[in-house]
Amino acid sequence: MVNQLEVLTQHVNDKQYYYWLHHDLFSAQWWLIVILNALFLFIFYLLVDRQRMVFILLVFFISFVLVGIVDELGKFFDVWSYPHQFLVFTHRFNSVDFAVIPVILTIL
Repeated sequence: MVNQLEVLTQHVNDKQYYYWLHHDLFSAQWWLIVILNALFLFIFYLLVDRQRMVFILLVFFISFVLVGIVDELGKFFDVWSYPHQFLVFTHRFNSVDFAVIPVILTIL
């Protein structure tokens, strides 16, 4: 049973990689993800209080982990999915999880 699951997982990964490489990479949606990440990281850089950098980075990384866990749960239970990805081999590098929500929570 485990071998069958590994084969099916590899098949799905191959299909996702093919789709990402031929249909998603450098598309308008892909560039939007890149621009959103860059924009929010630039906003973070401009607005960060450099006197409390250690605390602020701790808040950023904790929110990054929490958003990633909630996102993985939602994807695992098919509550949502992302048709466009920044990097195909890691689902955590989409615009919402990587920069948008952690930066918003950190700035608050």
